[in-house]
Amino acid sequence: MAEPGRRQVVHRVRELLARYRDPAQVDGLGDDEPLAVLGVDSVTLITVAAELHQRWDLTIGDDAVLDPAASVASLAAAAVAADRPDGRAGGRLDVVGMGVVAPTGHGVPALWDGLLAERAHRLPMPYDAARGHRAGAVAGASAAEVVAPDRLLDLVCLAAGEALDGLDPGRRAGVTLVVGTTDTGGNALGHALAGAGDDRAALAGWVAERAAEKLGLGAAVTVGSASASGAVALGYARDLLLAGDAEEALVVGADTVSKSAFHGLAALRTLGVDGCQPFHEARRGIALSEAAAACLLRRPSPGDDAVLGRLAGYGASSFTTHMAAPESAGIELALRRALAAASLAPGDVSFVNAHGPGTKLGDVAEMRALADVFGDRVRTLPINSVKGLLWHCQGAAGVIESLACLLSLRHGTLTPTTAAEPVDPQWREHDIVTKPRELVDARSAVSVSCGLGGVNTAVVWERA
Repeated sequence: MAEPGRRQVVHRVRELLARYRDPAQVDGLGDDEPLAVLGVDSVTLITVAAELHQRWDLTIGDDAVLDPAASVASLAAAAVAADRPDGRAGGRLDVVGMGVVAPTGHGVPALWDGLLAERAHRLPMPYDAARGHRAGAVAGASAAEVVAPDRLLDLVCLAAGEALDGLDPGRRAGVTLVVGTTDTGGNALGHALAGAGDDRAALAGWVAERAAEKLGLGAAVTVGSASASGAVALGYARDLLLAGDAEEALVVGADTVSKSAFHGLAALRTLGVDGCQPFHEARRGIALSEAAAACLLRRPSPGDDAVLGRLAGYGASSFTTHMAAPESAGIELALRRALAAASLAPGDVSFVNAHGPGTKLGDVAEMRALADVFGDRVRTLPINSVKGLLWHCQGAAGVIESLACLLSLRHGTLTPTTAAEPVDPQWREHDIVTKPRELVDARSAVSVSCGLGGVNTAVVWERA
């Protein structure tokens, strides 16, 4: 890199470091002094590198970022302009099929209608109805169906079947199935231990293979990353397709309302009897729902008239100091990585579908991360969360909320955040969407998903 270019990158690195450390200390640090002198850790440097990529199209390799002796000079020397011969289209994938079963009903049209009408199916929690807890269930489902041993497999196949509906049956064997989930749910383990049914039903890791067998698909893999499983599955499928390791990928996020999930989350004190109330001043925690959502992806092909939208970018991070308490820095890093992957600036984003679980700490961490990424624009940026209606669909959340983004972009309408009012005073000056709203000239949206243990993801979607 020529000297003027190097000095410019030095200035940019210092500008970003000053966001995380005392600007006076950053100014007083020599270019060649180790950043460790300032107490800068690797997470901060990864965030700085992601923002350099996002804002100025500069890439710093992991070796340089993670070097214990990293300095301003070494980072500037390692920075190179990203090579993007195809421009913004280089890493994009086409969405050519969608499917869903959820508390709104069976099918994508039912999801859209339900989100706009704020209509969803609930049942008393099968495992602890006496305490007032309820669960979201597929519209029309009974309590017995919700806890059936093969409920997870049934949900996966229903959503996948709708997404595959327009695909030539002869091509199914070339589709790689990626399922994101957390738990088999119901009584699967008990039935397996008793010698009843398919032993594989007791293990979530088998669900993709069993579904692929039923649907006539090719390779299959199950991804488990807590409540971010569906979004992580989208990222995994994106990597497969961009690397040329798959021709088409069907991503399904799915989960049931399981006994283990209910009691585990109750032990972590993250459940609330009022259901999910994103950004509400009296929010108390989450409530669980069963659901499955599917997204069929392929690399762009000229003249393809089946395109429903585009997956433009994906970012993830793993960062936490507490099992159940999210960290804004981790969410911020995922957002910056996703925007960098899509070659978009924060100003290019039309709206954000927030993770928005309705927990005291979760909403605060996410809004802080959005403020760090979008700056002053965060107050006017439309933000919604479908969890107020669907409740927490766990492993399905990342995909079903992505479908909500795609549908909003296609229909030119933002769906409301159910149960958000009255909004917490700290966000009343923000644009929390609580009523259906027309979207004018919207091009892109970001969907955020987080999971226990510090899993943070962001997915960028674009209108076809």
